[in-house]
Formats: sequence, C-alpha cells, structure tokens
Amino acid sequence: MALNKQIDVLISSRNSAEFDGEILSDIRDELRTLLEKEEIFGRKLIKIWINEKEDPQSFNETIWNKCLKVARQSDIVLVLYNGETGWLKDNDTIGICHAEMLEAMNVASGKVWAIKLGNATPPTLKDKRLQKANENFQNFVETNNQIFSKPVFNKEELIQRTKECLIDAIYSLVKKGVILSAKSKSNYGEALVWKRKNYDSRSELMIKALKDSIDINGIGYENNEKYFLNIDGNNILLLLHSIPDSVSIANARERVGQPFLQDYRNSKVLKQNKNIIGPVHIIACHKTITETQARNILGFPDATILKDSFGIYVADNIQKIQMVFLSNCSDSYSTAHTFQEFINWMKRTEEIEQLIKRAISRKKIIITISDEN
Repeated sequence: MALNKQIDVLISSRNSAEFDGEILSDIRDELRTLLEKEEIFGRKLIKIWINEKEDPQSFNETIWNKCLKVARQSDIVLVLYNGETGWLKDNDTIGICHAEMLEAMNVASGKVWAIKLGNATPPTLKDKRLQKANENFQNFVETNNQIFSKPVFNKEELIQRTKECLIDAIYSLVKKGVILSAKSKSNYGEALVWKRKNYDSRSELMIKALKDSIDINGIGYENNEKYFLNIDGNNILLLLHSIPDSVSIANARERVGQPFLQDYRNSKVLKQNKNIIGPVHIIACHKTITETQARNILGFPDATILKDSFGIYVADNIQKIQMVFLSNCSDSYSTAHTFQEFINWMKRTEEIEQLIKRAISRKKIIITISDEN
C-alpha cells in the first residue's frame, strides 16, 4: 500500500475499446483530470494512475510488471469492465486487465471496485488465444461479482458512478481500518464485555446493536417493535436474530434454527400495508460464517449464496427465503458497521432489485400459507 499522504487510485480498463462513442483511454484521462481536482478540507486527496500517462522507457521494468506493481501498491483499484481482458504477453493465458485485477485482489480484495459498462459486448476474435483469455476474464469476474456497481450506459453516468464508488471505497476502507484496530484489542473494552456475557445476554446486545443501526443510520424505521428497511417505496420487514458464538457450536446455532419456518406468524403485519413486503432475516453472527454453514441452515443446497465483506447473503429462488448472515459482530460498532456494509453492497449492485422482487413474492407465499391454515 502507498505510504504517501494521498490516496493512490489505479483506474484499469481496456484502453482502445469504445464506450458511449469515445475511446476508453480518453475517458480515463478525463476521469483522472476531474478526480485529481477534488479536495477535502482544502487539500487534494486523490492521485490517479493510468498507464497512458506513463512512459515505459522511464522504468527499469516492463510496462506489464509496472502495471502489476501499481495494482499491488494502490490503495484503491477501480476497474471499468466491458468483458475484454486487454493485451497479452507472449505465451500468457490472461490479459493485462485480468492480471491487474487478480494482483490487486490477492493483496486485498476490499480495495478492488468495478463498474460494469452497459451495452458492452466483447467481440468474437479470430485470435483464439485472445478470445480464450477474454472468456477466462469473464469467468473470473462472474465469480467475484460482489465488487460491482450497477451498469452504466453513458459517460455522464460513468463519471457519477466513479465518484460514488470512490466515496464508498474510502468510507469502507476507513471503517475496516477501525475494525482491524479494534480486533487487535478484542480482549478489551466492549468486545471483552460481550465475551463475558452468557448467550442470552450477548444475543440481546447483538440484537440491540442491529436495532440501533437501523434507527440511527436512517436506513429504516421501527413500528410496534417491528423493523423495516425502506427502499424505493417498499417497506421490507426485517426479522432480527443472533448467533452468540461460533456457528459450529450447536447450542449457539440452534438459537436461530431455521427462522423462515416461522414466517407465517408475520402475515398480519404483511397484510397491514401493500408496501410492506418480505420478510428478510438478518442474522448477526458473533464470529465468522462459511458458505457451507449458511447453506446448512437453509437446509438445501440449491440457492443463491453470495459472499462479501459483510458476510453471506442467502436467497432461495423457489420459496423466496432470504437470509443475511453478518459476520464478526463482536461489539456494537462492528455489528452496526457490518449491517451498513450489507446495505452499501445492495445499493451498489443489481442485487437490490432481486431482493425486492423476492420479498414481494415471499409476502404472497406467506399470506397464502397463513390463509390456508
């Protein structure tokens, strides 16, 4: 990571591809000029690196190695993704865009952010090696799609989304730095207080931290001891749970069980207002949780399982069950931050639309079950 007093940002993309009628290389240069003018408290904060402005002759290493070095050392790597991997070295199987992204993620996946360029269709190439490299890049990106923002379709949207991504990235990295610092003192302060509690008391504290986060951050509201997330005019019913120890410990895990089996008990709330949908289960985990553990709690393997910095999001596309497992909720700060990370992840990806659609369908299923009973 950079040790200077600026935030070093690498903007990575296929240089010669077109977007919104312009060459991406020119758009990156324009982004560099705009972003480096931004100030905070009267001081320029951002330093952009794009390879177009670098003279390969000024390096002792090749431009390929220079790009990878910058990807490792940059504080934030912003990928403008259109499915093309960029140029290849002789006998290599991945292009420079793929290599930069992989290099950065190997150092710290949390510093890598990407913007998908809409309407971009990678060309079918006669060069079979490059075509295969493009396919390798696309497959790699699909397995790491949690880093993406919603697609943009013109330069104006791209400029705005770039600014939003950088704001979110800086916010996220600062918060993670605080949590990392707190973890080094996990046997002090509030984290120690929580560890001293029995399961009942610790669960109460974890749930309270979730409720406070919903209230204080203005991302939802409370009504008659029910909590809701307000998004695009929809009031998503949130059911709050906690696993007060490692998920591998049966006594802690069984306190949650399979919470969606009790969803029918909320039919009365769901019927009160057509804009109330859901529910979505928010499960604070005192420690980490794996995809396998989350899948086991759901009870069957065929589901959407997405992992990100907040933890794991599980969605069953048949019964429309949705569960969010928030990891490392060891004190009130980390619990609130992890929940906010989930909200930020939803807002910058297309998954928010899918969450709302599933919540609408889940409401219909629950009301039907309730009426039948």
